[in-house]
Amino acid sequence: MDYLVCSALRNHKLKDILFSYDIACQWSIKLNPRLDLYQKELDFRRPGETRLRFMVPKFHLPAHVQACQTDYSLNYNEHVGRMDGEGIERGWDNINPIAASMREMGPGARRDRLDHVLNDMNWVKVTRLGKPFI
Repeated sequence: MDYLVCSALRNHKLKDILFSYDIACQWSIKLNPRLDLYQKELDFRRPGETRLRFMVPKFHLPAHVQACQTDYSLNYNEHVGRMDGEGIERGWDNINPIAASMREMGPGARRDRLDHVLNDMNWVKVTRLGKPFI
């Protein structure tokens, strides 16, 4: 997870970064010392400029201890509105049916299949904007 986040954010110019992660309460512990061990080009922090915040998505929060439920709650954090933090996981329901067939695919075919399915999901979502839910 550290490498993924470092790679994705290393060229950013963001001053405030909020991580919504199922186990943010554990992952955030000693994150800064771990990042200090990585190569400088992977370090996305800007000393004195970057503020990191860690929250647990609302669906996962009740499974955590009471301290996590207050310290890592999106309800008690500024500038998040009524976000639930679960948006990234909503697409899994559409991808699960193709998971078995993708096991046998090579990396190129797997990527093409995922692109096709995700593009179709986006197309359906866009074409249904403004229409009533049936």
